[in-house]
Amino acid sequence: MKPDQKKENFEVEEPRTLLKTGVKYLAISVPLLFISPIVITIGFKAIKKNDNYIMIVLGLILAFFTIILVVQAFRKILKSLFSR
Repeated sequence: MKPDQKKENFEVEEPRTLLKTGVKYLAISVPLLFISPIVITIGFKAIKKNDNYIMIVLGLILAFFTIILVVQAFRKILKSLFSR
């Protein structure tokens, strides 16, 4: 690699690509916003029947993943809108 072709560690992405990835993250997270509470509810009902904790753990992991995904999506969208 030539010295004048150094790749910077913190390259700024183009706002359009940031917006696309942010919208993609939101599109993935919308179904998860509905699925994760349903899985948690099924998990609580499964605990009452036969002490099965797999569904509630899966639902909590999905809910945590959904929250992280929504936060990342909004960060990317806001970064694309307010980039200089």
